[in-house]
Amino acid sequence: MDYFTGVLGEKMNLQRKILSAGLAAVMLAGVSMAEARQHGGVDAGAEVHQQVVAEANAEIANNAVAEAGMKPVHGEGQVTELAVNMNVDGLHPKYSNRVPESWHPMEEVDWQVKNQDSPQLLKRWPVTVEDGGGTLLFSDSPEYVEQDGILYSDVVTGAGRIFYYHLNNTRQNKKIAVVLENEGKYTAILNVNREALSAPSDNYLWVGKTTQQAYMESKVNRNVFVFPNRKAILSNKMTETVVRPGQLVNGIYDFTADGPVRLSVIMYPAGENPIDFMKKAKVLPKDEHRLRGTYKGMNRIIRAEKAYNPQQDGAVFIPLADNDRDVYRYGIDATDGSETQNYGNYGIMYELQVPVKGTGDVQYILQPLGGVYAGAMSVQDMADRQKFMLSVPQNQLYFGNVRIDDFTSHRFPPTEDTDYIYFSSELASLGSYGAEQKLRFEFSPPGASNLPVNFILMPATQAQGLAYKWQKR
Repeated sequence: MDYFTGVLGEKMNLQRKILSAGLAAVMLAGVSMAEARQHGGVDAGAEVHQQVVAEANAEIANNAVAEAGMKPVHGEGQVTELAVNMNVDGLHPKYSNRVPESWHPMEEVDWQVKNQDSPQLLKRWPVTVEDGGGTLLFSDSPEYVEQDGILYSDVVTGAGRIFYYHLNNTRQNKKIAVVLENEGKYTAILNVNREALSAPSDNYLWVGKTTQQAYMESKVNRNVFVFPNRKAILSNKMTETVVRPGQLVNGIYDFTADGPVRLSVIMYPAGENPIDFMKKAKVLPKDEHRLRGTYKGMNRIIRAEKAYNPQQDGAVFIPLADNDRDVYRYGIDATDGSETQNYGNYGIMYELQVPVKGTGDVQYILQPLGGVYAGAMSVQDMADRQKFMLSVPQNQLYFGNVRIDDFTSHRFPPTEDTDYIYFSSELASLGSYGAEQKLRFEFSPPGASNLPVNFILMPATQAQGLAYKWQKR
């Protein structure tokens, strides 16, 4: 499989050829979006652009500033500087890691090691998988939307989640919204309990990451009343947000409907009323990647089969979203009744439960395997119920763009039950925590990122020793 070339911050038409929604896949190498979600990578000769927003226009930067609750900055130099701080570094002022110092007894280390003769062996930790929760509506096809219409639509009763990810691929300003329609006899109440909507941008990784950051921190309780045979908008923010040509939006909403409610994701002219537009709207055909559908069981719980003992078990990993040991979900495209597969498990919320016994601190790590990655996770101490959002990676927008050395990976190839941290592996620290803490991590594949990833546990002392050895070589 050829590796894709990731280029961020270039002109809009070049971005469209190289980055795709949730995949950052390369069309030039003939890699399909679905394949790239699982197997993507970066060409060793291609350098990912580090000044993502340096060439971005002031409008995009000010949109990001407005999303953070700040006043837009005027003047080209000021806007560029602020945009770099927010977008390239991935440090949205509203969503920085705020885990207490007591949760991080281990000092920060440089995981981007440069020299290593033998990679660190990882053993796969046995887990069980349980799918449950409500209904997921996933709307990502057509991803590059070239005409107005309905992008996806289905009816939900009870708990549900809608995840949509679309790019305005026309030459006119558009809006993208979720329209609700009551198909029952009585007034339906749709209670929204978690939500996130990105600011439109042509920086796709920024869109995917900030949406996840907002979602991981979200906790709301608002009702939308949908009267019989009437329509409503899921969020007024959707109707206030103009999506310009080449811009992308990502939305995630968790809700509970006490009656049958149809949810329709639409793109429509910026100057029209979305309710009126629905009177003439037609369902758009899906693109060749068919990434839309309805999936029963919107959550996945991954439980370790046995407690992890850092002093005895060493470095272990749990593979996530590889479609082998962690399979992608099958569902139905409600617009035509065909079977569909969610390549990447986008919109599926994972809960990772790995009980720990023994003594000593445990270092938790996320390792991207498929290419560039930019997202967020949460960690919760079940004893005191504290929960914190983690930016992944924390101090930059993305990571994972370094290609694994072919010679090293050929000498030490991964297997079904083993993997490695190579000298060129890029890792994100999720924190070091005491064995007595009962933790749960929340994970979901972020839009615009590549998969799979490894969730790694190792003794904190071992992690420190490896980092020290690698840095001193």
